[in-house]
Amino acid sequence: MISVDDALNMIAENTEVLEAERVDIVHCLNKVLAEDIYSNDNLPPFDKSAMDGYAIRSEDTNNLSGENIIGLEIIGVIKAGDYSKEELNTGQAFKIMTGAALPKGADGVIEIEKVKVKDNKVYISKEVSEGNNIIKLGEEIKKGDLALKKGKIIRPSEVGLLASLGYSSVKVYKSPKVALIITGDELVDIDSKLERGKIRNSNEYSLRALISNLEAEILSLGIVSDDKNTLKEKVNYALENADIVISSGGASVGDYDFIEEILKEIGADIKFNKVSIKPGKPVTFATYKEKLFFGLPGNPMSLITTFEELVKPAIEIMKGKVNLHAEEIEVILADDFKAKAGRRKYIYVELRKENGAYYAHNLGKQCSNHLMVMSKTNGLIIIPEERGTVKAGEVVRGKFMFR
Repeated sequence: MISVDDALNMIAENTEVLEAERVDIVHCLNKVLAEDIYSNDNLPPFDKSAMDGYAIRSEDTNNLSGENIIGLEIIGVIKAGDYSKEELNTGQAFKIMTGAALPKGADGVIEIEKVKVKDNKVYISKEVSEGNNIIKLGEEIKKGDLALKKGKIIRPSEVGLLASLGYSSVKVYKSPKVALIITGDELVDIDSKLERGKIRNSNEYSLRALISNLEAEILSLGIVSDDKNTLKEKVNYALENADIVISSGGASVGDYDFIEEILKEIGADIKFNKVSIKPGKPVTFATYKEKLFFGLPGNPMSLITTFEELVKPAIEIMKGKVNLHAEEIEVILADDFKAKAGRRKYIYVELRKENGAYYAHNLGKQCSNHLMVMSKTNGLIIIPEERGTVKAGEVVRGKFMFR
């Protein structure tokens, strides 16, 4: 049995980033850039007004104060998208809209709320400084500058930036295809009536949701009977057609747990088969050529926990992501939590923000085959291997889940 940290290191060492592909920017959300993005233009491409107001020559307002008022002739209106070729001279002003190009000769904009207008003149009673309410050419980014660095996760703001820079498509790392093999003669389809000794196939749908949440592709092979030859055929097919294969059940030491035996027969390299994690100790991780195989426990809570802690990092690495632990936070225990030392414990809790800190509240008894408690949780706490029961007021690591 190996530690969680050793398991994660082994998974990372055997996981490669997938090749890049060019996609339309409408399909690149949450993917990782596989190229540096440089600006093709100055943004903005011209001096523009930051306000609805009047474009003026700032020198016309020099020394204005108190009762001093100046009236400037309004010689036109410039709305966003228009451009005036007429040069602004002393004693003149243009009415201008937010985002509109500044006319030649103007070097300041005064807000519409701060002036009075009468008989085609704008009256100003305060000094306007040069550059007031003007966004300068290239102020956001200059042509040729690095806009987005390779490895950046593309959020909605990056999609907008790419569009503003004229990029209709970008290179991103591919998302992996994940094959699912759900084993067990006790399983029936979810719309089937339960008979004695049978349970519904919830694990496939939990895994589908977890994988969809990571925006990876799913190849489901459905329920596979506890027959070694049938299971072996499915494992071979999955390894040929997916980047990652996940089996649920069959990874322990029972009479009908064939996963490890099959992996040895096909020449896979088994890296470990037990992890010091609770819930979820019986986890098999193997490599076959460039493919990864995870044999996860059949108990629902163990399945979800081991997926989140061990499989999710592999999927993220394949997608080009590197900061895999950014979601962890410090959590103060609001209650005592009973536990035994020896394995790293993942305990599902209700996290509440109180007085600027996060507090973990106990949801009661947790069994590895129960999903009800997980439906009440919004996070978990992580108790180190060497620790047993932890007390209210202690600070531990934790994170939000299923957000």
